[in-house]
Amino acid sequence: TYDADYTDTRNLSYANNELRDSMIAAMKFWIRVSDIDGFRCDVADGPPVDFWKQCIASLKKVKNVYMLAESETPLLHEVGFDETYTWSVMAAMADVYAGKYKLAHLDSVLNHNFEIFPKYAYRMYFTTNHDENSWNGTEFEKYGKGYKTFAVLSQTMYQSVPLIYNGQEIPNKKRLKFFVKDPIAWGNKFEMAPFYTTLLKLRRSTPALAADASYKKLVTANDMAIFAYLREKRGRKIVVILNLSNEPQKFTINDKIIYGQPQNVFMGVKEKVSSSHVFSIEPWGFIVYDYK
Repeated sequence: TYDADYTDTRNLSYANNELRDSMIAAMKFWIRVSDIDGFRCDVADGPPVDFWKQCIASLKKVKNVYMLAESETPLLHEVGFDETYTWSVMAAMADVYAGKYKLAHLDSVLNHNFEIFPKYAYRMYFTTNHDENSWNGTEFEKYGKGYKTFAVLSQTMYQSVPLIYNGQEIPNKKRLKFFVKDPIAWGNKFEMAPFYTTLLKLRRSTPALAADASYKKLVTANDMAIFAYLREKRGRKIVVILNLSNEPQKFTINDKIIYGQPQNVFMGVKEKVSSSHVFSIEPWGFIVYDYK
């Protein structure tokens, strides 16, 4: 059986070519019968890489399916996977909030990901999912007052394909049991829906948040607390400014690339940004500018 905690799961031998053929045939079945768009492959580091190369090449002859690997292994992109997870970034966000590391640690982890993953890779950014919620705590336990701030990062970061987990739009504040039925108390308010809707509409409306849009870290007058960056593509720009601290911050950004009259996405108004502009952000606050 599988050598982790799933005693009801067989540990298959991919040295057996008949097993490989059967696995690929089973995946093709769902494409042909249900016309599915792709697969999310759990524990994708389990099967050998050469199997995935064989498998994905065969699947794409039937349909150009989208392949998501539950993995943070760059090599999987080279054998056909479109998207991988960013657990390292998620952990860095939690560590910065908890005060285990300074803000520079998050910047370092992001840059490391940019360096080791191919430019064509899609990366799943998230603040919680089924595993994290059940085993490591809710987004409120892990990020406290920064839960929205880190969600903004996950929706706007370079190469990001963001995940919104069940219940985040309510928001759900409890750990869900993993192996037994544990219904989410949906209610009818969905207090976080406008927040996520704003971000998703922004992603759909501008090429500057495409996964391959350029990314530039912006230097601020207070990089110990402020994390700011620019995304740009086809003449459209998005600037994201995050206060990753427990204190209100006032600061400047001396970079001509952000000067202009952008739309403050969450305030719904235009603001003049110049060399003399002093930004003011509450603890764990954020600003998103859209330069149309």
